[in-house]
Amino acid sequence: MCRRGSGRREPLMMNGTERLIGLRMRKVTLRKRHWKKPARIAGGCVWFVLAVLLCRIFLGGTDGCYTNSITHVDSYRQIYQYYMGLLEKQDKIVLKDSDAMNAKMGGENTSGGDVQYATASVDSNVQTYVSINQRETGVGEADAIITDGQYIYELVQKETENDWGDPPCIHILKPEGKQTKEILKFKLPIPKNENGSTGLSSDAKWLSYRTAALYVYQDILVVAEELHGLAGEEEIQETVKWDVKTAVYFYDISDIRHPKELRHVLQNGSYNTLREYQGVLYLVTQNWDVPVTAMKEKNKERYVPWLDGKFLETDNIILPEDAQGNAYTMVSTWKLQKDVKKINAKVVIGLYTGVYMTENNLYLSTTLYADIAQQEKNDSSRILRFKLDGGKLVENKTVVMPGSFANSFAIQERKDMLYVVTEIIHYAYEQDAKGEEGYESGQNYVSNTEICAYVFDDALEMISKCGNIAENEDVKAVRLLEDVGYVVSYQQTDPLISIDFSDPKELKVMDELKMPGFSTYLHPVKDNLLLGIGTTDDTQNQHIKIALYDISDNENLHIFDEKLIEDMENSNVEYDYKGVFIDGDNSIVGFGGMTYDEKYLDDPEEKAYRNTYVLYRYSREGKLEPIGDYEVKTGSSGTVGMRIGSWFYIIPYGHADVSDMVIVPYL
Repeated sequence: MCRRGSGRREPLMMNGTERLIGLRMRKVTLRKRHWKKPARIAGGCVWFVLAVLLCRIFLGGTDGCYTNSITHVDSYRQIYQYYMGLLEKQDKIVLKDSDAMNAKMGGENTSGGDVQYATASVDSNVQTYVSINQRETGVGEADAIITDGQYIYELVQKETENDWGDPPCIHILKPEGKQTKEILKFKLPIPKNENGSTGLSSDAKWLSYRTAALYVYQDILVVAEELHGLAGEEEIQETVKWDVKTAVYFYDISDIRHPKELRHVLQNGSYNTLREYQGVLYLVTQNWDVPVTAMKEKNKERYVPWLDGKFLETDNIILPEDAQGNAYTMVSTWKLQKDVKKINAKVVIGLYTGVYMTENNLYLSTTLYADIAQQEKNDSSRILRFKLDGGKLVENKTVVMPGSFANSFAIQERKDMLYVVTEIIHYAYEQDAKGEEGYESGQNYVSNTEICAYVFDDALEMISKCGNIAENEDVKAVRLLEDVGYVVSYQQTDPLISIDFSDPKELKVMDELKMPGFSTYLHPVKDNLLLGIGTTDDTQNQHIKIALYDISDNENLHIFDEKLIEDMENSNVEYDYKGVFIDGDNSIVGFGGMTYDEKYLDDPEEKAYRNTYVLYRYSREGKLEPIGDYEVKTGSSGTVGMRIGSWFYIIPYGHADVSDMVIVPYL
């Protein structure tokens, strides 16, 4: 039996726009039994909008989980009809609010399964180094600052006076401790398609460039950037519409001082992630805002997925029966060799921002929002699985389950099974709430939440489910290991929960460790210890904390040690697991963060960011021992730490000068 959580959280009110784009207001400030009434939204037409906005989820199978077939479009006209159907059904809120959704929803997720570190030594010219934190062993990931043990590569964009920005520059540095120096800098060119065009849907030039990521495979450097241009004058609603594409450049760096461009490609949509496995590159992008308000069937470039100047074939475009919103997600694969070649490309209609990749499969995930008109009880999530097959991307299975994912750590492949953790928000309607004090007829509200764990077999059929875990709590962190899953929740009791997966047919909760504050990132380390990085729950005096949990007995969890970092209020670890440095061989962890410090400004009424980076050693003998606390250049948007040879390099994103780095002896 699954253990139920205790306590009750008051219902959470949401207006129509918030419900539409799936934003969950986590503040719960309502007193018990006296619920705040939401502002009324104009009458029946809005309810009609909300009713037709989202396709009804076909609930079936066991406990709301079901699999269905993967359907492809028969023609480009079918895509056009889908998007025009949104407009014809008065689905205007999603169109108007797409910019807000873009601003509030991120690209790469913050968590995954057994995040690995890599200690490597390739040849005599390469020093022993620890690479960036990775989601899965053997699956490479890109970042804006990387190393191959021989050089440090940085992707930096310099802002201009008009705030549009110039194309990013690549900086290559030779890491030699205090003698580190830059050996090469070059600017990315203006990308063009194979036919020589810029790829814009109008004759306008690219107006904005955004840094994305770098990756090195053998002697090939891969560089990704985001490009933004105006979509054209035929847009309506008096709003600026952007044509967004991701450019990827491939360079031969066998002669590091004279990189040679092998080719570049343009792919529709904003950058999400780059992954690599066995010499195949996987590029994932999202087109967040297909401009349906001015769509004409003849203008296929507006709605047909597009890659490097060519429309994708219909048999590579997936249109799920429950597709939602004016968006699509594209995955393309490329063979990393001197004559870089495309292997395949797939598109799924919808916003599949969740990406999880193993040595065998690529998983895309999205949230399917409940249909209020049909009084559906909860949101659901769809997982779409592609078998890698050397980059061919064979789509073979898809499954839908109740709830949504806190982050990508909530999905984990184990042999021929898939472990999943979701948070389910249960909605109540008028017939459920008659007689409740403060209830206003015609409004939906949140009645309660629960956390659920699932196991699916290789066919993505559900084997078992454990529900009612930490009822009325929000998921803050997940880590799914071989036979045990760990979940950190937050609202009332803030527990660390251990879930037994050893018998996939009968999941059970083993223990709930109550603790102050919560961890937003979990990482298994040696000696049956679980490392947690998170925050205190004091909103008036919040600080980052690091903790070691003893998991030697999963039925009796306890805090082994914890440290409060007083001069760090926020950390990028919350949203980017690559920001964590893990040296498993030497039991060292590092990460950056920031606090507000008035001393950096002349005006005492204002505050400025103070960026710091900390290193800790962890063990059962010494518990958590601070190694160093280093101040990093003010104004940076985060930091990355890397060990190369006998030196440790702390590098702020967006700053390529060696003088901006912190370089200290390691060990």
